[in-house]
Amino acid sequence: MTNEITTAYEPIDLCACFDMIFDPPAAVIKKWEKEWEERFIANKERGYYGTELDGTLYYYNGNTRTKVTEFFSPNGQTLDKVIENLVRFAAGSTVSANNSMNC
Repeated sequence: MTNEITTAYEPIDLCACFDMIFDPPAAVIKKWEKEWEERFIANKERGYYGTELDGTLYYYNGNTRTKVTEFFSPNGQTLDKVIENLVRFAAGSTVSANNSMNC
């Protein structure tokens, strides 16, 4: 046997494994910021969809979480047709079905 000390059985600091060794270059950080702004700020779209571990789909916007329970059928009516039907229904008999709702 030799007098060498082995470290094979010493505890490992797992947190140290995930520390960044270096800061990313400034160009990379600017690129990330630009992508973030293009994706969220410029489009003013801060909401996103997320699926929980149980498979439930939620829509997140700010501090609001909304459970998604209904979807439009891909073979169904378009959104503008649904809104047109809603307006006609709300107006009752005062709007003729023959009149176009186009502005």
